[in-house]
Amino acid sequence: MKRYTASIDTNLPIMAIDIGYSAQTASCALIYSYKRETQTIQFGECIETTRHLIEEKGKHTIILEAVLSTYHRPDGNPDIRGDFEKGRGWYYGPGVSTFAAAIRFLQVLDQKLPEGIRPIPIVEGFLSYKKIRTQHADDAQRLLKEFYTAERFKARSGSEPIISEIEGIPSIVRYNHP
Repeated sequence: MKRYTASIDTNLPIMAIDIGYSAQTASCALIYSYKRETQTIQFGECIETTRHLIEEKGKHTIILEAVLSTYHRPDGNPDIRGDFEKGRGWYYGPGVSTFAAAIRFLQVLDQKLPEGIRPIPIVEGFLSYKKIRTQHADDAQRLLKEFYTAERFKARSGSEPIISEIEGIPSIVRYNHP
């Protein structure tokens, strides 16, 4: 059984993570459904905090504000995963850094968690097209607060998860219209 799954269990608590990838700054924010206090922390600390919460409280549905699937055309070149992504493709601009951060985050978290804690439901939070610049904590709060009301998309047929430890293609939850 793989560590992560695209199948959502609505009985689990939710953990929302606005992921960043910085060597020096607190570029990540984390909030969970049973404690509405947002933590703004560095990337490595975010992995450790997530690990600790899952080990202590059990599995959570994780909303990760990062690219969790890719699509490549038959000619091998990257392409958008659907119309929802036009102008904000996963393979250029800010999408690339969240793609890299998510790969590292999920791989390291997988290595650190005990074998028996699986599968962990995972969802891609697509918080783009913002009218104004926002803080990481604000974004994490939106990921959690609006999870059940945000638009939902499926990546186009032929898309693949970003790592082999994800079973299925995670749903894409978009929080802002373009």
